[in-house]
Amino acid sequence: MSPLTVVVLNCGYTSPVITKVRGQYSDIFADILQPALARHNANPENAEVELVLRGYDAIQQIYPLSLDGVDALIITGSPNGAYEDLAWIRTLLAYVKSVYTHRPAIKIYGSCFGHQVVCAALFCDVGVVVRKDPNGFELGVQTVALTDAFAAHFAPCLGGKRALRLQMLHGDHVVLPKVPDGTYVVGTTPHCTNQGIYQAGRLLTYQGHPEFDTFLNTECLKIVGPRKGWSDVETAAAIVSAQKEDDAATATDIIVSFFLGEDTSL
Repeated sequence: MSPLTVVVLNCGYTSPVITKVRGQYSDIFADILQPALARHNANPENAEVELVLRGYDAIQQIYPLSLDGVDALIITGSPNGAYEDLAWIRTLLAYVKSVYTHRPAIKIYGSCFGHQVVCAALFCDVGVVVRKDPNGFELGVQTVALTDAFAAHFAPCLGGKRALRLQMLHGDHVVLPKVPDGTYVVGTTPHCTNQGIYQAGRLLTYQGHPEFDTFLNTECLKIVGPRKGWSDVETAAAIVSAQKEDDAATATDIIVSFFLGEDTSL
């Protein structure tokens, strides 16, 4: 069985309630990637793959000593903004750019803050801006309408779907005035027109959180609501939305397909 070696850069810490049940974000990603790999391995036409995953604390600027043998890099969500002038964020931006430039075989994936970091690190030449969304927060389960270009690369995973329902918890967004050649927007919602970016064999990001389920997003909303000064009614409405059914399994199947290079064979 071949290894799929994944490095996860933890860019935030889970709450005590989440930590007790699910661990840190690297553990949460392992929890969604393992079943996706099991679904992949269940197909007799696919070579069997096993997950090797290692988590690192990007906030403390702890990174792998070597990326030899690494297949994929994940940048997690964070309560911080990709635009904040903090030492660990500056280091993270430089690291992502270095991996993309010098390690082209390593696939890069980001969720939410990770999406914004990838865009900020790599698309300065086309005037990318990561900033607070004037529409405010996008919360709970929202439906992302997928672009034709993105859907075409992952047709086997999507099984005819043209949209993904994902858990959301973000108040920042990416403004990309010009999409570089060979890069595609994953999809859009009425609230946010850039729900991720994709380069075949290189980059995949989601503005949403496929690693979140109802429990995780609810626990996060319980903390974020009071921190941001939302009313009890606003927080409760967001929590209700987080109870809706989502397409996290399909979104994770896409991540695994991307990590394994299946998107470039279509």
